Amino acid sequence: MPRVAMLSRAQNMIDYGADCQNRFPSLWSATAVETDPSVPLDGDAHCDVAIVGAGYTGLGAAIALQRKGVSTCVLDGGFPGWGGSGRNSGAVIRGFKNSRSVLEKEFGKEHGRAMADFGATVSDEVFALIDEFSIACDLKRTGWILPAHNKAGLARVEERVRLWTEDGFPGLSMIGRDELVRQLGSRHYIGGMIDREGASLNPLSYARGLARAAISLGARVHRESPVVRIDDQGMGWSVETPRGTVRAEKVLLATDAYSAGLEPSLDRSTATVHTNVIATCPLPADIAATILPGEQAVSDIRRILYYWHKDAQGRVLFGTRGNLRGPRSARDFDHVQQAMLSVYPQLKGQPIEFRWSGKVGLTGDFVPHVNQPRPGLWTSHGYCGRGVAMATAYGKLVGRAMTANLAIADLPVPNGPAPGLPPEPLRGLGVIAVTNLYRLLDAVN
Repeated sequence: MPRVAMLSRAQNMIDYGADCQNRFPSLWSATAVETDPSVPLDGDAHCDVAIVGAGYTGLGAAIALQRKGVSTCVLDGGFPGWGGSGRNSGAVIRGFKNSRSVLEKEFGKEHGRAMADFGATVSDEVFALIDEFSIACDLKRTGWILPAHNKAGLARVEERVRLWTEDGFPGLSMIGRDELVRQLGSRHYIGGMIDREGASLNPLSYARGLARAAISLGARVHRESPVVRIDDQGMGWSVETPRGTVRAEKVLLATDAYSAGLEPSLDRSTATVHTNVIATCPLPADIAATILPGEQAVSDIRRILYYWHKDAQGRVLFGTRGNLRGPRSARDFDHVQQAMLSVYPQLKGQPIEFRWSGKVGLTGDFVPHVNQPRPGLWTSHGYCGRGVAMATAYGKLVGRAMTANLAIADLPVPNGPAPGLPPEPLRGLGVIAVTNLYRLLDAVN
């Protein structure tokens, strides 16, 4: 029987994340309204589907499975939202990054069109769950702005608006420089677009609300229960944790950037980068009034992008790419503060209240993939920085597919293994090289 996850590697993953969480607690953990409804696993258990990872994918799948009467047990080494689901910016953005025409070229006309149609609806899945289960997560459906810092970037934004409008996306429009200055409260950008279907929320509170929703439907959600070994038993699966073993007919690995050591196909096809975020103290009213008066979410057209919005208490949170191995001291966030001040010089002198970091999972083709490495074992990963809406929708899609016994080829998303990547340390060196190239390209086009 193959051993899919090794104790030492899985435990190292948990130890690193806990260390980062302890030294750099997030704004979201300090302000989440929803409480953690999970409990540690206590002894052995049985279920139809064991889900590893209590983030948006795993919890979305649990909700979809439980609606069909399929019993689920969700296991996480931390807690619901412990990984990227609780550490991101909270922006809710619909669609794949590429337009329908590009997706059709890359994945074929029929599949590309299905992907574009699916991508257009992913944010609706988030809004529907928040409404159905009354999730308290500071949802603000105020839109998403995509600004450009130079003429080449503006041309890419204009092309995106044109293609997405042709795809049938409503609510998109260009913003001229003067109007963009008013909406952002910054003169850093020369133009951009707005998608009025975008939103922002407290991502950790949202994850906890999804856990509560799954539990209300009969799912078991267990925190502090790291999976250390997964065995194919021939007639089912054995999922071991230090607190007990869960036996299930099927397994879903929903750990994305935190998957190291859990499944070889994920290790071969996933690169991870860190994203670092800071948040100011609640701003004085006169300064707060000058920044995002419409309270939209923002991420710019840079390849090493800047992203930001304001929270419910009037803080500005701002993020960009971190270093390869993650932050080790507060100095590792200095470049984030410098980037923020380049956009908002009026924030000079405002104290930073929170600094935190999370990992982003990337695939070689920059789209998330669903795969079945072996019968009964499903994976879903590679959200490439758009996890709030995309991971929620992927989780619900995979859950519905598992109940209907669909083949992955029938799903309207990239299926099968993601493209293979070089092994470490070449992969890390490649990430560094590409990051430096992207920074150079951002400066010139």
